[in-house]
Amino acid sequence: MQDKIYAYLKSQKSGATSDELVQQVLRIKGASPGISEKLIRTALAGDRRFISDEHYYWKAVEKCTTPLTEAKFVLLSFLSVDTVKRKKTIIEISAQKLTGNTITERFHVIINPNSLVLPAGNITADLLQEIKKGFPEDKAARTLSSFLENATIVGYDIQSCVNQLNLTLDKFDETIENPFLCLRLLTEKRIPELHPKSLNNIAAFLKISVTDIQRTENEVNIISEIFHRFLELMNENGINTIEEALEFQCPYIDYVDFSRYTFDKYFLWAIPQEPGIYKMKNKHGEIIYVGKAKNLKARINSYFWNNRERLQKITDLLNNIYSIEYEETGSELTALLTEFRLIKQFHPRLNQQLEVHERTARYGNLKNFIIVLPSPLEKCLELFFVHETHPIQQYEIVKDAVNFSEIENIMERTYFDSNTSNKPIREINRKLIRPEDAEESIHIDILSETEMGEIDLVLSWVDRNKDYINYINVDTSGTKEDCLKLLKDYIKDKATLKRKHFRPI
Repeated sequence: MQDKIYAYLKSQKSGATSDELVQQVLRIKGASPGISEKLIRTALAGDRRFISDEHYYWKAVEKCTTPLTEAKFVLLSFLSVDTVKRKKTIIEISAQKLTGNTITERFHVIINPNSLVLPAGNITADLLQEIKKGFPEDKAARTLSSFLENATIVGYDIQSCVNQLNLTLDKFDETIENPFLCLRLLTEKRIPELHPKSLNNIAAFLKISVTDIQRTENEVNIISEIFHRFLELMNENGINTIEEALEFQCPYIDYVDFSRYTFDKYFLWAIPQEPGIYKMKNKHGEIIYVGKAKNLKARINSYFWNNRERLQKITDLLNNIYSIEYEETGSELTALLTEFRLIKQFHPRLNQQLEVHERTARYGNLKNFIIVLPSPLEKCLELFFVHETHPIQQYEIVKDAVNFSEIENIMERTYFDSNTSNKPIREINRKLIRPEDAEESIHIDILSETEMGEIDLVLSWVDRNKDYINYINVDTSGTKEDCLKLLKDYIKDKATLKRKHFRPI
């Protein structure tokens, strides 16, 4: 019975209800929804090939893995120095994208740490001149984060580099969540007699010629050669997928005991590499943690990676969860808003314990605008109508839509007043106002604390990402008709759905 249900669900991309499974697979007619639900839950109990989402749709979990020959890697080299105020300040990064045996793209950046005093004795005069013209730390970190996309990062002592970059990105409520393969850890596991102290040790053992690797552009080439050798060594060990490689490199702690959960590692491997939110529940079905991610697979899997740097708070989380549910959102912004709303609604107890900072509203002159972002639905886009005195409005639109009447109505209500020649409706201070304090002749929207929080989140996110997204500034784009024309142009643009980042207007 289970195999027939599994085969049927694999053919149904969106899943199926218990009632549908009873009728289509078991060929039982006339069963009530309650009986169907009980029958299917009993039949599938304990079989981890099946999951049920929050809408009670059953789905098949495939053992989804990525062959090493098809995986996308970013080989990463970084140069850091100790400064007067801070240890290990990164001043140069080089990277190469690797797919199969081919380097498809290269990245290089010099970083100017601004206020930090560099030790002139340890840096050449030429490099000091380059640093003066270099990128600010935040811009360099965010540019690299964009370059990484969903690739697995490869480097020598890669975790320390990522940790340092995340300290910078954390100020902007961002993190690098990509899985990583550490050449030092792989060497300790595959060549235990070596005890490497540097990249040079590994290169010498593998008889790879090393010239000058003081600069990252040279070192990343050595990393590439070493990693190609390790791919051969892992293949000899029967390690053929990226998921198996990630497990192989970390022998230092006990493997996660999946018998305590309703899911296993194959469920984790099948999670899509898309933006979204996830909910962790205990045995009683209570939501104990809510999170968001630019890459759901990387983020959720990171809780279960067997690395010796796992924090105690993550271990505590793993000891409390029983099941995981996730939802694709199409964009990072939707994930951010959905996470905020779920935390407000359910008050998960572990969210308060795990939060390490408060998000600070950081926004400039943008107040009233329309954002165009990807949707989790195929061939659709998601529109965000943002006005500093109105609740955020989200609207899903099909790319081939011909009727824009509802969008026009939203724009009319949100931004324009037909009685004032299509000028913005009003500008008032964003604060909570008691109805009895407002003059009867003036109409004022009263925003709840949650709605104000959502506006702050969106304004802050757009300020950080305005160079990478499509938006229409209503305050500077003219009349309603002008804005509507710009919006139609975006929706009809064939490249909009395919573009990784969205250019601003």
